[in-house]
Amino acid sequence: MEFCIKSYDSVGPIKLGMTKEEIRSLMPEKPWDSHDFRGPYTDYFIASGLFAYYTGEYGVCEAVEFTEPTIAIFENRRINGVPYIEALNWLKKFDDELKVERFLGATSYKFGIGLYAPNYDEEQEPDVHVEAVIVFRRGYYDSIKQTS
Repeated sequence: MEFCIKSYDSVGPIKLGMTKEEIRSLMPEKPWDSHDFRGPYTDYFIASGLFAYYTGEYGVCEAVEFTEPTIAIFENRRINGVPYIEALNWLKKFDDELKVERFLGATSYKFGIGLYAPNYDEEQEPDVHVEAVIVFRRGYYDSIKQTS
């Protein structure tokens, strides 16, 4: 599956703000209910490599994170499963305030997109690929900081 990212709006057919039931009806598989590694308000669709994060048990989607085999497309270019430095430089063309965190990845608050590449090291591991992409609603990381 290829999912085109529309900043602060949607990832493919999934719109931020959708309910759990709406998202489940769009996915070609049922979520794995037995996981316990991303919090209680998360659907994990294993075959798609997709997590949907909700504001609460009956809340709405506030972020979508995905890995391969799902392909993340931003501005007509793939940004996951490619070398991290390539995806990073692509995002920098659109956001000169991109927040880069060593051994984690990069976050664009301008576009509501994050790249996850925890093993990237400019000198020792320069060819590391983006492991995951997250697309989030405005204020998503603010709400995480408040609950931590």
